[in-house]
Amino acid sequence: MRMSRRIVVAGLAALAGCGAPAIGGDTTLAETVLDMSDALVAVREETALLQAQVDSLREQVARQDTLLRRLSAMAGISGP
Repeated sequence: MRMSRRIVVAGLAALAGCGAPAIGGDTTLAETVLDMSDALVAVREETALLQAQVDSLREQVARQDTLLRRLSAMAGISGP
């Protein structure tokens, strides 16, 4: 998916360059778009990693909650 976006952006930049003389701004714009695409992919990857960590923490809290409920039931302590 990452390479396909680069190919599409590079293709669009090449098509834009064929219609007019080469201008430094077009190259800079294409590089900026590629950099933005890479940054967006990195943000999505980091978001996925953070979500996995949050899910893991929720699972651990649920396990600890279950353990505490069982221990309190065995001890005869009423829970909330």
